[in-house]
Amino acid sequence: MSQRRTSPAGALVTIVVWLAVALLPLLFGLSDARLAFGLTGEPGTATVESCVEHGSGEDTETECRGRFVPDDRGTAARTVGLPPESDEGESFRAQLQPDGERARPADVKGRLSALILPALGLLFLVPMPLGLTYLLAGRSPGRLVRYLTAGAASVLGAVCLAGLVASNL
Repeated sequence: MSQRRTSPAGALVTIVVWLAVALLPLLFGLSDARLAFGLTGEPGTATVESCVEHGSGEDTETECRGRFVPDDRGTAARTVGLPPESDEGESFRAQLQPDGERARPADVKGRLSALILPALGLLFLVPMPLGLTYLLAGRSPGRLVRYLTAGAASVLGAVCLAGLVASNL
């Protein structure tokens, strides 16, 4: 039985699509993660004042608004947009986006939920060396590489799962 090799053009298309699928969640989730971990924005406390549902059926969208009080007492409190998973009356540590329009939870729950998309992107990147080895060389990688890949994928999958659970508490 002969092994079928992939053409260079087919391999290139596969690599580009694989990278696009892996990097898009990283790009979209990076700003929320930076905000939740306090690398950007202004720290303070947010209190959810109202959550309103718009639309009907599967097209329902929740919009939450609340009061953000900065830690710097020299800055005035303001009304901002908050994550749709917030509950009315809830107060939490938050980071205000640099544009001052929205705040993101900066507590453990907020940090875990901010890691969902970056961890998902990395989860797609982890098996890439295995796939490239098989695709370009036509052979399976060694046992150590398979174990390391499985371990990294398990950790990243657990981070995604923990973030999903935390965002729904």
